[in-house]
Amino acid sequence: MEFYQDRYRGSWAQPYLAGRFGADITDDPDIRPGYAPAGWTSLVAHLHRHGVNNDELLASGLAVTASTGRLIDRFRDRAVFPIVHDQQVLGFVGRRHPDATDLDHAGPKYLNTAETLLFHKRAQLFVAGARRLDAGGIPVVVEGPTDAIAVTRASQGRYVGVAPLGTNLTSEQATQLRRYGADLIIATDADVAGQVAAHRDYWILTPQLLQPRYAALPDGSDPAELLATGSAPQLVDALDQARPLADVLMDERLTNLPPVEAALAAAPVIAAQPVDTWEPSVLAVADRIGLDPDIIRSSVTSFIRAWNNDPARVANLQLDLASQVRDRLTAVANTRRWELLANEIDPRLVADPDWPQLAAAFQDADPRWLRVTETIAVALEEGPLSPDLPAADLASRLKWLSHPEPFSDPVAPMALAAPDGPQIPERQYLDRGPMSP
Repeated sequence: MEFYQDRYRGSWAQPYLAGRFGADITDDPDIRPGYAPAGWTSLVAHLHRHGVNNDELLASGLAVTASTGRLIDRFRDRAVFPIVHDQQVLGFVGRRHPDATDLDHAGPKYLNTAETLLFHKRAQLFVAGARRLDAGGIPVVVEGPTDAIAVTRASQGRYVGVAPLGTNLTSEQATQLRRYGADLIIATDADVAGQVAAHRDYWILTPQLLQPRYAALPDGSDPAELLATGSAPQLVDALDQARPLADVLMDERLTNLPPVEAALAAAPVIAAQPVDTWEPSVLAVADRIGLDPDIIRSSVTSFIRAWNNDPARVANLQLDLASQVRDRLTAVANTRRWELLANEIDPRLVADPDWPQLAAAFQDADPRWLRVTETIAVALEEGPLSPDLPAADLASRLKWLSHPEPFSDPVAPMALAAPDGPQIPERQYLDRGPMSP
């Protein structure tokens, strides 16, 4: 760690990270940033001079064996952060040069220490300020190291960012978080992947008797971006306003599923909560979807018995449903994405009951054409939309343009070669002008 820290000043990593975090973090005791030089054996040679042998270098994960058989540094030309547990440095996570890409053979964007006797990726967390957690800081689970640093710095240590190391949150990491109490927050990115990660985290944390809250970040943002763009107050405000993650999960189910399915899907979420929340949650669900509370109460009771018997099994069954949650959240995101365009075309579209199907048709047409607006323009050339079913009408036109029906008449394919052959149906031959040169 000292080797990397000594080479941080004057490297590209210093101004790069200063720009990401809005200040020079060189002397930040919570982060202790470093720089791994670009040379092949800078660290290996340094540690050799201090009496470290090759077996120890390999065992510590600091070096790897090259194709030539010689030992080379694992981290090269990277901004480096130590991974610390109980005040011991177990390994490092390194961020490659921002101008490097996968095509440059520079390795992954973030590189962790390899698995060693000390470091196990699924069992460790990157913590941006362990001493602040020990002093009562509230842990905030985020997606990556820079997000974790952003949380700690934006809140001046009142909240402390913690991040899994290239994996989803694991039960081993949840066990570590339990030592800091139940008042932790999930602040994953404000996109579908981040929302799905938050849903997964609920089922990882609740078997450890943790009741996480959820911070809703502004759309399309993450903690590091908010700090870099001068929006640290928005980040802190989102953390201050965090609400129970259980409520977020139930809202998703009650909003995106039919009433009976929603009640059944909400039952295990309720069962995983503390006992004093069971009845208020049952009544809230019943009131929202208009079902008899006894029906919901019966379903919740069954899940409570299962949870008391084997919480890990119930949680794993819910984790298996993550793809269904992703599909629902993706459909919602696509619907919101196209609302502005739909309002420009015809204000009736978004209010139409068939609007979700039309939004799906917009999404389906998008990758098949350079611009979805051009696709819509062609569809509207057929005339005004149906006065009663405008969304269904436009969805049908877009579907046909994206997936034209094959000729049903066996003679029809010959129509272009036979002047007196049958006429090609108008919707199967649209005059879109001359072909591109």
